[in-house]
Amino acid sequence: MRTMLISFKPNVFEKIYEHRRVFPDEPVKAYIYISRPVQALAGIIYLENKTYLSLWKEKYNYDSVAVLRIDEYMKCYKVVMEIQKFQNTNQISLWNIRETFREFLISQIYYYLDGTELLDYLENNLRPEGEPIVHEFNNISGELICIH
Repeated sequence: MRTMLISFKPNVFEKIYEHRRVFPDEPVKAYIYISRPVQALAGIIYLENKTYLSLWKEKYNYDSVAVLRIDEYMKCYKVVMEIQKFQNTNQISLWNIRETFREFLISQIYYYLDGTELLDYLENNLRPEGEPIVHEFNNISGELICIH
């Protein structure tokens, strides 16, 4: 499993959904940075099962409304990755991070943290808050596909 830092807008973080144009092929543990106005690291998601939207279109072909939503997403995106688990954490502000890591920059997509001092810092300073949300994905209906 790779470890990365991923950036979300506050409205996306609140709903915990995200689609990217680029995804890694392997499972991922991702630390979440929330952009302006929050500007803090807060939360961890676990991603697996990179899937091409074209396969969802075939799978949900019985649901014309879901197919329309998938077609709309396919105008900008090719793949999705399932959020297997989400863990809320305390927040570490951008300013606190930059006190230790002066060159710290936020990527608009993601970057890998494996083997970095920043990963050690996050593992030692981000603490879980509340219970994790775990998704089973046993029976996903078309009405849950590609919604905002």
